[in-house]
Amino acid sequence: MKVTLTAEAGYGQVSYVEAEGETYEEAKAAAEALIPEDSKAIVLRTS
Repeated sequence: MKVTLTAEAGYGQVSYVEAEGETYEEAKAAAEALIPEDSKAIVLRTS
C-alpha cells in the first residue's frame, strides 16, 4: 500500500511525502516519519 501525506509547515508552505508499506498502518507510520519537524499532516491519501 502507498500513502501520500500533504503536510503544512507553521508558516503555510505545503509539501508532500510518500511512503509504502505492507499494511495501511505501516505505510502511514513511514510517511509520518518523513514529515518535517515544523509541519503537520493535513491530508492523507492511499493508493
